[in-house]
Amino acid sequence: MSIGAFLNAIEADISDPLTALGVRDIATSPGRFDASEIDRRSFKSPALRVAFLGAGRSKPMADATRKYDATWGVFILTDGRGRETEGLDLMAAVAVQIEANQFAAEAPVGLPENIRLDPLYSASVDDKGIALFSVSWTQTIRLGVSVPLDGAYDPAAIPPDGTVTNTDIDITQLPEGI
Repeated sequence: MSIGAFLNAIEADISDPLTALGVRDIATSPGRFDASEIDRRSFKSPALRVAFLGAGRSKPMADATRKYDATWGVFILTDGRGRETEGLDLMAAVAVQIEANQFAAEAPVGLPENIRLDPLYSASVDDKGIALFSVSWTQTIRLGVSVPLDGAYDPAAIPPDGTVTNTDIDITQLPEGI
């Protein structure tokens, strides 16, 4: 599974339950979301942005793939009266959706760990009449093409259907010393 496909899986998974709570705008973001993004993009509050925040470590796996401890985040933007409490409630609802969720059953990913809730209050955000919050977590994801443990896949090594194999082996005819 690619990082982009995993972001889309997170977005799809949280969309229905959070839309039911009044979220009007859910999309992926190319990275960390901060006050500068508010001026550059348009939003329908309350809005969520799902982002890949990086991967600090990778571990080689026996099948030639790599396992990454990736960091993911959902940024919550609210405005108007009661924006602080609305943002806190949405932050908690996102955390509930993240907990114990692999987002894509067929993907080689682990369970979410180290879930963190952060109010991202700053004067520049407050001056715009909005509140910004985030939920972040780490989750392992495996990237790469799996190679069989006995070596690279060789399609010529597999005989075609219908090939008659010789099972008559005379072990008395082995070379000397074996």
